[in-house]
Amino acid sequence: MSFLLSRIGRYIIARVTSGVLIALIAVLACILLIDLVEQMRTVGSRTDISLLEALRLTLLKTPMLVEQTLPFIVLAGSMMAVIGLNRASELVAMRAAGVSAWRFLTPSAFVGIVLGVIAVTTLNPLGAYLYQEFETEKQDALAELSGAGANGVWIRQGDEEGQVVIHADGVDPSGTRLQGATFMFFEVQQDALRFTRRIHAATAELKPGFWQLTDLTEATPGGRPVRQTHLAIPTTLDATELINRFVNPATLSFWVLPGFIREAREAGFAPTRYELKWQSLLAYPLLLATMAGLGAAFSLQLQRLGNLAQWGAAGVGIGLFLFFYSQLAGAFAMTQSVPAAVAAWSAPLAGMFIALAMVAFIEDG
Repeated sequence: MSFLLSRIGRYIIARVTSGVLIALIAVLACILLIDLVEQMRTVGSRTDISLLEALRLTLLKTPMLVEQTLPFIVLAGSMMAVIGLNRASELVAMRAAGVSAWRFLTPSAFVGIVLGVIAVTTLNPLGAYLYQEFETEKQDALAELSGAGANGVWIRQGDEEGQVVIHADGVDPSGTRLQGATFMFFEVQQDALRFTRRIHAATAELKPGFWQLTDLTEATPGGRPVRQTHLAIPTTLDATELINRFVNPATLSFWVLPGFIREAREAGFAPTRYELKWQSLLAYPLLLATMAGLGAAFSLQLQRLGNLAQWGAAGVGIGLFLFFYSQLAGAFAMTQSVPAAVAAWSAPLAGMFIALAMVAFIEDG
């Protein structure tokens, strides 16, 4: 901590921060350009939107994209800062003054941790809110084209004896409660599906093995409507699949996820996808600190010794490896082969050990 407060420590922090800002501006420009073209290609090809509307959709999506690319931004910014010190011979002067290579990791990791905390507590909630707005506006734009703006959601369940088609006006944020739900029942009669009854309920909540309907009206062909307060309808639908269909983890912020996971567990569901997201956010500051440390560690090779570009390329390669490793670990977590915490924390920890081993090789090898 004393080194962080020293003049050299503050200077390295300032250089790393400026490097991260430069990398952020460059990546942000690429994101805006590429995603703007993507919105014009996908949404613009199906409905008539202006360039400003496409830009608005892109801006709504940008905070989430920045959060996803921030580890590589920190890696690039840290490498730019240390390589700049190296080329200006400032790194040589610092090493000659007795500054250990281990101390170059501390300011870089400190910047990564600070950025990680800010990203998790501020950028992630903002990105989740804006991404939900992005999804809503994108669906509204496509619905205007198809004339299906009020079609709601459709679900089908069934077996060999018949089918049930479910239509709902909307879905609660929990993903398991339908608003304004209509159940249309079809039974197999003489090798054909025949309509048998229709139930309209104010709400329909999916419980393990059944739908719990409230404030409903049941009608049959040729019969009079019958009103009931509650009714349970058996179902084979998997609540976990229903939640995954209607609730995107990207729309749930760092502050909302714990409550959502707790409610899902209490209802008997397995929110593995959301536990992985939560653990990934908890590990995010460590991930950014690891990326900053990797950027610094693979840029400490003195320029006069040569191979600086090769070491930098190796650092980028390690960063890409950690990214693909985290994706693979997440896939294993989704199949419940490994715990979500292990999948989320293993990549940052592995990267941290690689950075420490690299510094040990440079300093003591």
